[in-house]
Amino acid sequence: MLNSEEQKAVSSRQKADNLSAMARVTRYHKVFLCLLLSAFCLLVVSCRRDMQDQPKAIAYRESKFYKDGTASRPLVEGTVPRGYLRADREFYFGKKSGTVSGSQQPAPAQTGTATNSSAMFPDDVETFPFPITREVLDRGQDRYQIFCSSCHGLTGYGDGMIARRGFNKPAPASLHKDTLRQAPVGHFFDVITNGWGAMPSHASQIPVEDRWKIIAYIRALQLSQMPASNTSTSSDRGSSSTAPVKKQTK
Repeated sequence: MLNSEEQKAVSSRQKADNLSAMARVTRYHKVFLCLLLSAFCLLVVSCRRDMQDQPKAIAYRESKFYKDGTASRPLVEGTVPRGYLRADREFYFGKKSGTVSGSQQPAPAQTGTATNSSAMFPDDVETFPFPITREVLDRGQDRYQIFCSSCHGLTGYGDGMIARRGFNKPAPASLHKDTLRQAPVGHFFDVITNGWGAMPSHASQIPVEDRWKIIAYIRALQLSQMPASNTSTSSDRGSSSTAPVKKQTK
């Protein structure tokens, strides 16, 4: 039998072996845990989905999600974009309240050969939506020379450079003929907005306020081309009843 000292030595070795084995197990556990965490991180990263890759409806493409098969959804009826309410019909359409916007053909004169602006264009407004000042006329002249003079000419006789170069069938309208002298200002706004005959719409090029300023300058042009003997003060309705004036020889 082992004496007490040998037994103590054996027990000490057994304890040392046990501690060594526990240390190895603990180390293995730590390594395994680190590997497990690394694998989990790689799994999470590999499954990430970028916003540009997520499922979404692309405009104008086919979609099986909706019954009609289109990805773009129609606007709710009556939807108005912010800033486009256009509640002031006189300003935004040149039409009297209660009328339908859009280019209209002149109604036939009802009394003989006399032309009456209200009878020819009954839906168009006859007054400017804001006061006419020198600044308004200056802006109108600038816009007129850019967008209108190429066809209607600098003085409004329909002899612009485009007409001179051959685009004259039909010829651009002279702004000094009697029907346009007596036409309400709303008619000019309607023509600029929606076009008339061979003249296309300028709504995409000329803002609403600038259209009215061009019309104010047209009224000034009409007054400037009238002989002194026939010149009369234009009414606040923006129309003149003066007889037409023949084109001046140049």
